[in-house]
Formats: sequence, C-alpha cells, structure tokens
Amino acid sequence: MSHNLELRSTFQLSSEGLGTLVQPQETRYTKTTPIPEVKESIQKNNYGIATLISKAVFNALDEEMKEMTEAYTSKRLASLINKGFGEAEKHLSIKNTNEALEGFEFNTSNTFEAGVTSKFCLREGSHKGHMIMHLPAFIPEKELNIPVDATNFKICARLVSVSSFERNGEQVTIINKDQHGKVGIYETTMLPVLRIPTQPLTAQLSVPTATNISTDTSTILVMGIKFYAYKDSKFSFMPEHGMMKIMKVS
Repeated sequence: MSHNLELRSTFQLSSEGLGTLVQPQETRYTKTTPIPEVKESIQKNNYGIATLISKAVFNALDEEMKEMTEAYTSKRLASLINKGFGEAEKHLSIKNTNEALEGFEFNTSNTFEAGVTSKFCLREGSHKGHMIMHLPAFIPEKELNIPVDATNFKICARLVSVSSFERNGEQVTIINKDQHGKVGIYETTMLPVLRIPTQPLTAQLSVPTATNISTDTSTILVMGIKFYAYKDSKFSFMPEHGMMKIMKVS
C-alpha cells in the first residue's frame, strides 16, 4: 500500500478555459522534517514537553502554511496540550488530549470549520500511522469560503508522528526518539475555483516507517486550504485567507 497521500480530482473547466477535462498533476512525496534534537532524557516540566510536541507540529508545516497561522498559535497549541497532562502523570501521551486537539484552528479569525462546508471522511488505515481520507464531490465556489480576487486554491495535508514521554522523578524520557517528528506530506498543484462539482477526492497518507510505528507513538493530521490570485501572469499567495486545523489525533 502506498505510503504517500494520493489525491485525485477532475475539474470541468468553463468556456473561458476551453471546456476540457483536466487531470491536475499532483505533487506526492513523503519526507522527514528536521526538528530540534530531543535528548533521550531531559529535565522538563509538563509545559516543556507540550512545547516540544507543538514544535514538532509546526516544523512539519511549510512556509506558506506557517504564514497562514496567527501570532502565538504555537504557544496556544502547547497550552492546550499541557492541559491534557496531569501533574502526577508518569506517561505523557498526546492521545490524552485528542478530544481537545481535534478541531484546533491555526487562524481563529478565518477558521476551517466556518470556511469549508464539505466534510472530510477520515478513518485509520491498515496499520498505525496510516490515514485514509475521502472528500465527496464538491463545488469550490459554493463549499469553500472563497476570498475576493482568489482564482485558485490548493489542498495540503501533514500527518505528524509524536512520541509519548515517560516521567521518572525530575527526568523525562522520550520513548520513541527515532519516530518523533516524522511527517507524511502532500499538496495538490494549483486547482481552479469553479462553480461546477469536482470529482470525489480520495487520499492515503502515511508517516515514514509507518508499518513499524510503535504503540507509544501517536499521529496528528493537519489539513489546510491555501488560496491564490492569478494576475499579471503569476500566482500570488493569500496567507491571510488560508484555513487550517487539526483534523485527527490517533
């Protein structure tokens, strides 16, 4: 089974676009995003561990996705993670905070929840670290909150692996250092904003070495919509209108 996110879509262009069927070329790849080195044993309080996890998520984002986030979002995410950790808890896992994290918005002034009415159907795949996503046919101009002047959009996704941590007195040990911060990455090519339905979108996404991922490692799925304006023969990114949230923690 593929270890990449694969997203297929066919658009019927308007008369202005020759009225032909076009199969967009997709960019599909999986890579490990470098993160600051995490020592096997560290002296950290719960908030320090939550900050390491938040950094792993943000390091998985590309520069455009980071531009879409509002100020202090990484700290806001760390605070939310920290609330899921008990003070006396010895085993610190992101799964303890999944109900609070699922739906976390990276830009509260332009939320994914309000701007995307199409529903993503998600389920875990055949092994841990593997996610299957399906989006039924949708009309971009009707089911996306399209900003003024936007002519195109992209759908992007990140599946990030996060290790659990073990506390022993003042020392905290990262259980799966080698699997912490691994990320599966996908982004479509430029897609047009249209008034007609797309074909259904189907995707499979896995983190690297997902078939061997430990039970002490969790995953965070981030989904985003990027918008662009085509003018003077070039595309201009519109970061203030981008929408992104955590879709699934497992």
